[in-house]
Amino acid sequence: METRGLKAQITPGKFDNVDLRVARVSAAPLADGTRFPCRVLALDLGSLGQRVSVGQYALVAESELVGRTVVACVNLGVREMGPYRSEALVLGTRHPQSPADQAQAVPLLADPRSPPGTPIF
Repeated sequence: METRGLKAQITPGKFDNVDLRVARVSAAPLADGTRFPCRVLALDLGSLGQRVSVGQYALVAESELVGRTVVACVNLGVREMGPYRSEALVLGTRHPQSPADQAQAVPLLADPRSPPGTPIF
C-alpha cells in the first residue's frame, strides 16, 4: 500500500481552476509503444466534444471501461505518451495488483445518470 504525506494546501480559488468533467469511455484499446502498459481511452464529453486520455489502465479489461462514466480533468493541456497525445487526465486510484514500479489504476467513476460534460464540483 502506498502512503505519502499530504500535499501543500491550496486555496479554493486555485482548485476552481481545475476543470473536472464527467466523460463516457467509448473505446479503450491497449496502447503500443508506451513506457508502461497503458490504454488509449476515447472520451465523450458531450457538447465539449471528444478527447483522448492515455493512462495506466491496462489491468482493467476494455469491456469494464467502455460505456462507463469517469471523472476527467480536461484543462491540463496535451501530454505526449509514447506515440500518443493525451488530451485529458482520467482520475483514478492505484489498482490492487499494480506492480510497484508502475501506477496501474482503477478509474474514479461518476454516476452513470450524469451526462457527459457535466462539471464535477
